[in-house]
Amino acid sequence: MSKIILTTILVIIVYVLTQTPVTPVITENIIPNIPYIHETPQVEEEEKIQHIETPEKVKSLYITAHATTDHKKMQHIFDLADQSEVNSVTIDIKTVSGYTTFDIDSEHFWNIKTASNGIISDPEALVKRFHDAGIYVVWRVVVFKDKRLAELRPDLAVQTPDTKKPWSDYKWLKYLDPGAKEVWDYNAAIAKHAYDIWFDEINFDYVRFPTDGNIRYTYYPHSEEIQNKQGKWGKIKVLDMFSEYITRTIKETHPDVKLSADIFWLITRHNEYLIWQNLESFLLYFDYIGPMIYPSHYGKWFLNLQVPDNHPYEIFSDATKFTINRIDKLNKQIEEVQSSTGSTVFTIQNVLDTARDGTQLEKVEYSKYRPWLQGFSCTRCRGATPYMRTKFREQIRALEEQWIHSWWVWNAASNYYEEWYDPDELPLDQIISTEETHTQTWAIED
Repeated sequence: MSKIILTTILVIIVYVLTQTPVTPVITENIIPNIPYIHETPQVEEEEKIQHIETPEKVKSLYITAHATTDHKKMQHIFDLADQSEVNSVTIDIKTVSGYTTFDIDSEHFWNIKTASNGIISDPEALVKRFHDAGIYVVWRVVVFKDKRLAELRPDLAVQTPDTKKPWSDYKWLKYLDPGAKEVWDYNAAIAKHAYDIWFDEINFDYVRFPTDGNIRYTYYPHSEEIQNKQGKWGKIKVLDMFSEYITRTIKETHPDVKLSADIFWLITRHNEYLIWQNLESFLLYFDYIGPMIYPSHYGKWFLNLQVPDNHPYEIFSDATKFTINRIDKLNKQIEEVQSSTGSTVFTIQNVLDTARDGTQLEKVEYSKYRPWLQGFSCTRCRGATPYMRTKFREQIRALEEQWIHSWWVWNAASNYYEEWYDPDELPLDQIISTEETHTQTWAIED
């Protein structure tokens, strides 16, 4: 009888144990939380990537998306940042082809969706690697030169007057109408996403109208009316409207983001009606402006120089002097508007009414001026000598003499040489007149 009772009790115990789940007590973090493939990995708060504060002196190298996949080239960039004055990189997110360099989820967009060439497979890991090395990361977005979108949406493109089909420049590349608001929103969405995945600054390039082609044979479906009303300032007005809209739209949701824009070199001296950019307009809206002051781009006899490419010091001195002078005049005008009892609309050069309320403007600091340096030799410039360290450092000397200490460097192949970025290797007051002699491979500008 006792055996039957004992057996019954054992059966009941086994049944209970097999039917009742047992919840183990696990010490926190012993077992990792491994997500499903389609889930986003959860990162501990203290391990999350953070934005790097903008350095007081930004010294940034342009890096192509392809260069980020080249282990040897990337290691060289990291070595430069560790051992020299370089502290930033600028990487393409959208190029003139119109394709983004990494996938962006379509949920970030409305009518227009991005298309990626997939060069950068993991942008978050890339930016984390740079941040771990203390490198400030700028993301470059080509805005209105966009072949893919112009072909996909001809209604947004610069068109030919008769066929209303997308117009092409001499290289068969296509532009979007700078007055198309859908294009503004599209590029704003790309910029916001880039900042959300921890890129520190968004740089806008090709914020301009086309120049390299038969520009008289063009039609602008979204900005033609504004152009006609404003005369020769019409296209500048369109770009002013874009600059106001995109900076305001982005900062409404991302107030801490830094935004910069690239402009033509001659804009430092005067209004360039050929591409319809205006220095003061860009200064009013963007945190930084990047004039592309490449000596190779200046015409023969500029400043009475037969080969301007051989005189980087003179070229940069001139551009910087004019920029600072225009900033001073702009600040004086801001003071006058703020002390006036009349209209608060800020007007550029007494001609162009901007979207800015003059009473809300702050003084424009010289530090907004962050020019692009030439980091390549010009093989098409007749009589030009190769760009070696001496010519490169002359650009920097010209800037520092006028208290400008931030810059970008453009080399289309992302080829950079350590001796160029060591300011102590050769004292600037002992610049030699002849070039150092050693063999290097150079890339022409894009």
